[in-house]
Amino acid sequence: MGNLLAVNLHGLINTPTPVRTTLVELGIGRRFAATIVRDDATTLGALRLCKDYVAWCPVDGALLQSLLEQRGRVSAARKLDSSALKALGYKDHAELASKMLAQGMTLSSVSGVKPFFGLSPPKGGLKRSSRRQFREGGVLGENPKLPEIVRRMI
Repeated sequence: MGNLLAVNLHGLINTPTPVRTTLVELGIGRRFAATIVRDDATTLGALRLCKDYVAWCPVDGALLQSLLEQRGRVSAARKLDSSALKALGYKDHAELASKMLAQGMTLSSVSGVKPFFGLSPPKGGLKRSSRRQFREGGVLGENPKLPEIVRRMI
């Protein structure tokens, strides 16, 4: 069991109520919000319910570390910097990322850290349709090319 990176690509406008509730429970209620979730049957069911609004993929250590460094937040006004990490009991971003991957921790289980990453729109655009599933030529659903898109969104 590993971790997944889930990114909301549409927001909550004109979404059905079950999908809206699921997106808020996952912690990605805003457009271009991303989070780290467990790769288990319950979470996959929730992601499949939201498959027309969300893209997800397995997360690797380098991507998680860069997300924590550049987009991690302690509060709305404070970034997750080295002093905040030391207060939480971690040496650096790499240690937190490796611990999250090794123990299957989600972003919401790390106390003192915002449970989502606020990302920018991707530089250069999405290159594929944001209204279709990945297997149909879009970016939604289970997307193995999502890490390169997220790197352009950081």
